[in-house]
Amino acid sequence: MDTISKYMDFLVKHWAPFPRRFPSPFPVNACNLIPEKKKWVFHKFGTCNFSLILSGNGEFRRKGKIWPVKAPCVITQWPGELVEYGPFHPESWMELYIIYPAKTMPRFRQCHFIDPEKPMWPISDLPAVQEQMAELARLTHSSAPENVVDRIDRICERMLLETLQTPRNTTEDERAISDLIADVRRDFRSFVDFEEAASRHGMSLSTFRRRWAAVNEIPPARFLQQLRMREACRRLVETRQPIHEIAHSVGFDDELYFSRRFRKEMQMAPRDYRKAHEMQRIHAATG
Repeated sequence: MDTISKYMDFLVKHWAPFPRRFPSPFPVNACNLIPEKKKWVFHKFGTCNFSLILSGNGEFRRKGKIWPVKAPCVITQWPGELVEYGPFHPESWMELYIIYPAKTMPRFRQCHFIDPEKPMWPISDLPAVQEQMAELARLTHSSAPENVVDRIDRICERMLLETLQTPRNTTEDERAISDLIADVRRDFRSFVDFEEAASRHGMSLSTFRRRWAAVNEIPPARFLQQLRMREACRRLVETRQPIHEIAHSVGFDDELYFSRRFRKEMQMAPRDYRKAHEMQRIHAATG
């Protein structure tokens, strides 16, 4: 933890009273780093909390179930739920806790930061988390905390996001799908025969669709369509190419068909989209 050893003692820990100029959906009530936590917690919290366990081992108990705690990981405490947790005696652990008001709980769930069946998870990229921690620790020493509170909110959110970046264990079929997705991204202008691709990898069409869904929640044809439309949007805004040339460049031989698909996707005609974003093109041309 060398990157934050200089700031082991957070100068400001309680952020709730500071007004936000640029409010975040996740306003931090408090945060602090405990270098050597030894005491067990047995409590029903009225807040939404995240505890980043950075070193040490212990247990986390909730609703009659016990989870082993092995750093680095995150354990959570949710409003109204009795939890019990702490390091194995006589050891200690290093913990960074972040406390949010109870009202943020639905928003955290909506944004997939919280899963009712997953009250804790491992941290796979600790250096990325430490980078955010170092900045957080530095900001707590600001001589004008009211000027950095908005950044505190965003840094804590980013830090939690980094903890959720967990690599997946993929099967050989899923790796084949990932390779195909990469190929489609590189050459989305060409016709893609997904049925032929499934057969080439020894999968039935139904198996292909199931494996695809495990890697990418957007169905194959829809995914290809999105790639083409996003490139069309980029060219409409960033170039002066005629619309028929743009249509051809993204894989459409028929300009009218392209325009119909574009209108359905973007809720406006290509010409209107170009006009709506004209200021961006002007700034790019004169920058």
